[in-house]
Amino acid sequence: MTQPFATYVTGTDEYRLDVVTDPEPDNPQAVIYFTAADVDVATGQAEQMLAAVNGPDDRYGELYVHDGDDTAVYCDTIHLPA
Repeated sequence: MTQPFATYVTGTDEYRLDVVTDPEPDNPQAVIYFTAADVDVATGQAEQMLAAVNGPDDRYGELYVHDGDDTAVYCDTIHLPA
Protein backbone atom coordinates (compact mmCIF):
# COMPACT_ATOMS: atom_id res chain seq x y z
CA MET A 1 0.00 0.00 0.00
CA THR A 2 1.40 3.39 -0.93
CA GLN A 3 0.09 6.79 0.05
CA PRO A 4 1.22 10.32 -0.84
CA PHE A 5 4.19 11.39 1.23
CA ALA A 6 6.10 14.66 0.85
CA THR A 7 9.28 15.53 2.66
CA TYR A 8 11.49 18.55 2.98
CA VAL A 9 13.98 17.09 5.48
CA THR A 10 17.44 16.04 4.36
CA GLY A 11 20.12 13.99 6.10
CA THR A 12 17.75 11.62 7.96
CA ASP A 13 14.85 9.39 7.03
CA GLU A 14 11.36 10.80 7.42
CA TYR A 15 8.65 8.64 8.95
CA ARG A 16 4.90 8.91 9.34
CA LEU A 17 2.88 7.42 12.18
CA ASP A 18 -0.85 6.98 11.58
CA VAL A 19 -2.54 6.69 14.99
CA VAL A 20 -5.46 4.27 14.72
CA THR A 21 -8.08 4.11 17.46
CA ASP A 22 -10.98 2.44 15.65
CA PRO A 23 -11.31 -0.67 13.50
CA GLU A 24 -10.85 1.27 10.24
CA PRO A 25 -7.10 1.91 9.73
CA ASP A 26 -7.72 4.21 6.75
CA ASN A 27 -9.23 6.82 9.10
CA PRO A 28 -6.41 7.63 11.54
CA GLN A 29 -7.13 9.78 14.59
CA ALA A 30 -3.83 11.58 14.04
CA VAL A 31 -0.96 11.60 11.58
CA ILE A 32 2.49 12.42 12.96
CA TYR A 33 5.55 13.14 10.81
CA PHE A 34 9.02 12.85 12.30
CA THR A 35 12.62 12.08 11.42
CA ALA A 36 14.88 9.31 12.70
CA ALA A 37 18.28 7.85 11.88
CA ASP A 38 16.89 4.39 11.11
CA VAL A 39 13.81 2.20 11.50
CA ASP A 40 14.80 0.92 14.97
CA VAL A 41 15.03 4.46 16.32
CA ALA A 42 11.81 5.40 14.48
CA THR A 43 9.97 2.48 16.09
CA GLY A 44 11.05 3.60 19.56
CA GLN A 45 9.99 7.17 18.87
CA ALA A 46 6.68 6.00 17.43
CA GLU A 47 5.93 3.96 20.57
CA GLN A 48 6.50 7.05 22.72
CA MET A 49 4.34 9.26 20.49
CA LEU A 50 1.57 6.67 20.36
CA ALA A 51 1.54 6.56 24.18
CA ALA A 52 1.27 10.37 24.33
CA VAL A 53 -1.76 10.72 22.04
CA ASN A 54 -5.14 11.16 23.72
CA GLY A 55 -7.56 8.36 23.01
CA PRO A 56 -8.59 4.89 24.05
CA ASP A 57 -6.10 2.76 25.96
CA ASP A 58 -5.96 0.17 23.15
CA ARG A 59 -4.14 1.94 20.28
CA TYR A 60 -2.36 1.03 17.11
CA GLY A 61 0.11 2.96 15.03
CA GLU A 62 0.88 2.26 11.39
CA LEU A 63 4.51 3.28 10.74
CA TYR A 64 5.58 4.33 7.24
CA VAL A 65 8.88 5.55 5.80
CA HIS A 66 9.38 8.00 2.95
CA ASP A 67 10.81 6.17 -0.07
CA GLY A 68 12.25 9.22 -1.86
CA ASP A 69 9.50 9.33 -4.51
CA ASP A 70 6.74 11.04 -2.50
CA THR A 71 5.19 7.74 -1.41
CA ALA A 72 5.00 6.01 1.95
CA VAL A 73 6.21 2.47 2.41
CA TYR A 74 4.74 0.46 5.26
CA CYS A 75 7.28 -0.45 7.97
CA ASP A 76 5.48 -1.83 10.98
CA THR A 77 2.34 -1.88 13.13
CA ILE A 78 2.86 -0.77 16.70
CA HIS A 79 0.30 -1.88 19.29
CA LEU A 80 -0.15 -0.47 22.77
CA PRO A 81 -2.65 -2.82 24.43
CA ALA A 82 -5.12 -1.65 27.03
